[in-house]
Amino acid sequence: MAPSLDDESSLFNFVVRDGNGVKGIVDSGISKVPRPYIQPPAEQINKKNASKCEIPPIDLSKLDGPEHDEVANQIVRAAETLGFFQVVNHGVPIQLLDTLKQTAHNFFGLPAERKAVYRKEVSPSPLVKYGTSFVPEKEKALEWKDYISMAYTNENEALQQWPGCCSSIFEDVA
Repeated sequence: MAPSLDDESSLFNFVVRDGNGVKGIVDSGISKVPRPYIQPPAEQINKKNASKCEIPPIDLSKLDGPEHDEVANQIVRAAETLGFFQVVNHGVPIQLLDTLKQTAHNFFGLPAERKAVYRKEVSPSPLVKYGTSFVPEKEKALEWKDYISMAYTNENEALQQWPGCCSSIFEDVA
């Protein structure tokens, strides 16, 4: 059952504690972003003063050549100024990337009660954490995202502790 968007406690429980996440809010058919997800005015981007980001993708294939230091500096500059960057020629096979996307869809498509098992506060596995905002109890505004973090130690341990719907990833790694 969808929460009342006006009751912050109900919304918090629905999204965080019950494991529905932001996907659950969207699937409930909302027509506006709930207030707890809206940044305070002082934190919002001023669209009139915003500039377009014109940083080109970083070519990781150049890390193995004479341009290594320049590529490393591009990564540092982008991380320090923007906090993110796009890379190309990373060597990760397209088939593996497609499998990762499908695996994520499989997990996030599970019913809330199956995802909630892996909430970071109660996960039976130290390798798997599911959540929405990183520290929702302390944030000024909740983050409009859901995430799953799965640490990899070795294939046997991952197969035992990762959600079953995520094990197909190993078929494309070998």
